[in-house]
Amino acid sequence: MDGDGLLPANPYTALQFHFGMLLGVDDLEVSQAYPRGKIRLHNAWLHREGVVWGFNVHLNDRNELAVAPGLALDAAGHELHLDREACVDLGKWYGKNRDDPDFTFTTTESGAVSFTVHVVARFRACLSRQVPAISAPCADGESDTAYSRAIETVELLLRPGKAPIKDLEYHRLRILFSLESDDTTKYPEATQARADVLALSLEQQPAAYLAAFRRLAALDEIDLLPQQAATGVSASIFPEDPTEVVLADVADILVVPGTNGDFTISTPLPTIDVTVRPSHVATATIQELLCGPLFGTAASGGGTNPPPPPPTGPTITDAEIVDNAIQLTVDRPLADATLTPAPFSVTTYADATGWSDTEIQSVSVLSSGVVSVELKEVPPGKLVRVIARGTGPTPLLAKDDLVPLGAPGASGGDDGVDFVRMIPR
Repeated sequence: MDGDGLLPANPYTALQFHFGMLLGVDDLEVSQAYPRGKIRLHNAWLHREGVVWGFNVHLNDRNELAVAPGLALDAAGHELHLDREACVDLGKWYGKNRDDPDFTFTTTESGAVSFTVHVVARFRACLSRQVPAISAPCADGESDTAYSRAIETVELLLRPGKAPIKDLEYHRLRILFSLESDDTTKYPEATQARADVLALSLEQQPAAYLAAFRRLAALDEIDLLPQQAATGVSASIFPEDPTEVVLADVADILVVPGTNGDFTISTPLPTIDVTVRPSHVATATIQELLCGPLFGTAASGGGTNPPPPPPTGPTITDAEIVDNAIQLTVDRPLADATLTPAPFSVTTYADATGWSDTEIQSVSVLSSGVVSVELKEVPPGKLVRVIARGTGPTPLLAKDDLVPLGAPGASGGDDGVDFVRMIPR
């Protein structure tokens, strides 16, 4: 018996009560079917299928494949609830299903059998709690009891191979936001819309994305249809019915024959991938995630990229006094034309006179990575202060790309940072 048939669902017919109305079983079914149908319709079309919580798939301490309690929605709007862990012995399962032509079982050189499955959950309703019945359900019935409850649960199944990739629909919107590759044959308007948005300035793009979203969403929703029968007519009011929710792929299972004709799971143990399942994220969490960092503007090749980083200028890593010169260690060669006294400043400090300028005679490159600032005399005083400028009208520049010393500075990549060092005497 189809468990879903125990619980009627009709979102478009409601019971109309009136005083003195004689209620029968059919009327009570309509009163239940209306709200159930509304909820299922909402779940199926506005949320779609996905795991809400739990349903972990793992190997337990007995190496049985186990599915933990959980809650999910399927594409027919059912709420799939498992209230306790369910387990299956994969060796025994293989022994019962090894002749099933839908599965592919491969025998290895060692005699072990290898196969891959995916785990799905399917809605199931079961009758429960028999109570006395005033009259038999039909004229020829002999039973004087009837079930008074329908319990909603799930049926867990192993399906052949890895889970198939489902069509997620809304292709135009996915192309607009670079979540799907262009398909100019089917959706040229989506490709053009994305190109038009990306051609605008960053300030103009948000409003343009919103306008394109509204236009393309209307076209995507027109394409949505309930499940179709082979004749082309609607077979259901839901996207899929009946339907299953994928929970995990279980790949490369190995079982070996035992002494009593049974089979046991063998090492290496199978790989379980729960990331193939569809998942639902709570709306409260989604609204907080939307407050996270922006990821830049969509690139023309797809995806989103942050703006390119500003250029990085050369850096002076050390300075020391050698006789009447100050030698600076540089991590990148500097442009020869900028190695003049103009970008440099050398001052000395004495208690009696305070700060005074020291004249620079010349600037030269001693060796790779060392620049020598030659002074007219040996600097006097307790302190020598040297400044090499990446700012101002005559900054030191990198030899290869002419980027200022220490760039980026306060004004970005066109501005550098001064190097300052106090050298005690």
